Amino acid sequence: METHFVFTSSKGLIESAEYLLAHTEDNDALFNSNKYSFILVAAASLESLLNEGIISWAFQLFPKGDHKRHATAFLSMNLGKKLDALGFLLSSGKFITDNESKFYQTLVNLIKLRNEVAHSKDFYKEADIDYGEPDEDGGRSFRLPYDISKLMNNHPLSIEQEKCQFIVSSLKHLEAVLREEIEHSKTELFKAL
Repeated sequence: METHFVFTSSKGLIESAEYLLAHTEDNDALFNSNKYSFILVAAASLESLLNEGIISWAFQLFPKGDHKRHATAFLSMNLGKKLDALGFLLSSGKFITDNESKFYQTLVNLIKLRNEVAHSKDFYKEADIDYGEPDEDGGRSFRLPYDISKLMNNHPLSIEQEKCQFIVSSLKHLEAVLREEIEHSKTELFKAL
């Protein structure tokens, strides 16, 4: 009897993201640099899940000799496009991915964070900084210009712990949808056509 199986990495990647999540708390003065690893591993989890969904769809829909060719056409898309196509593919056109859902928004934001981290382009910035008078310890206070402080507040390391937690929840939700533990009609990730 012929049987089919697949070895996937998504489960281990999600577990790694959970492990890293427990080690991403910021301290009072500095952002935690473990967030870089968390973002990259969480994004790898997302890509693995999306690829599994596309491959499974093609395997179930197309003849044995054709499924890889059809899956490859979709696997060549970027992560955002894969996420957009997923609802339509998995449901045979009954649902589409809901780009207004909190799960979708979280996963799209993860893709943006991943791109910022993986393709970092940190150019020098010029700024005039006003220093305060020296304090009793010899230190000086200063205020960063708005455009510089805005850059720091939008930096990937500035992501809040709650958002990191929801990234993991969103990945687990997507995994449950792909494993058919959540019906297409019951997930906020998809909406009916």
